[in-house]
Amino acid sequence: MSESSGPSLYGRGAAALAAALALSAPGMAVAQQRTQSQSSAQPVQPLFREAGATRYSTPDGAVRFVLDRSGGRAALVRFENDPEVHVLRPVLAAGGGEIYRTEDGSIMLRVTPHGGITVYTRALRTGAPASEEAQVAPLTPEAVAFAEMQARFRALQAQARRRVGQTVVFAVPAQMTAPVAGVVLDAAERAAEGLAAAPMTNVRRVTITIGAEPRVVLAGDQLFIQVAPQMGFAGRPSSTAIRNVVTGETQGPQQ
Repeated sequence: MSESSGPSLYGRGAAALAAALALSAPGMAVAQQRTQSQSSAQPVQPLFREAGATRYSTPDGAVRFVLDRSGGRAALVRFENDPEVHVLRPVLAAGGGEIYRTEDGSIMLRVTPHGGITVYTRALRTGAPASEEAQVAPLTPEAVAFAEMQARFRALQAQARRRVGQTVVFAVPAQMTAPVAGVVLDAAERAAEGLAAAPMTNVRRVTITIGAEPRVVLAGDQLFIQVAPQMGFAGRPSSTAIRNVVTGETQGPQQ
């Protein structure tokens, strides 16, 4: 996904933005809610000392991924050809090193005390060693300009209609800076993936708001998602968390 260098504020007020979205993306509701100021967000204390991100691959090249441990309370992983950035939480492993788990407890990475990495996927349930390929840019949400956000939401709604089999209305904050819009859009994309993975979902409306921490709650045919843009990718629920809430496998807030 390419980054945009658009304006820092969209539109000329909530009413104008809501009208523009309604005209450009029929069926998309826009919640009249202002975002919290990013300047007032609490800074996230770094957990890892190393800077930057690294691309790794398995010996046969079948699995490639970027691991970002540049800061924050979680590690970020993006696999090649996978649009989702996975947020992993480290725990100490027996004998030293660390295990990195997803929010549902699945192990995705194991790091030895000497820095060796084993990656686990659906196709590699017993794990495979991964070696470093190159240093790359950290994984950060893209900044999305107003015009691009309109186009992306039109495509997202069409995709949700095809994959879910029914119309899903997305309601988003009316005024957002470009960085905040990037996190909100990513949360909407994860919601579409989570709904598509939930068989026979009856969700008709997804409402995304801004808050202090990520949350997802199902109420009837409405899915409420709260994002915390100051936390980056860790500030929105994953597609797995959304699917689990929709299917009833997990209830309540997800982080």
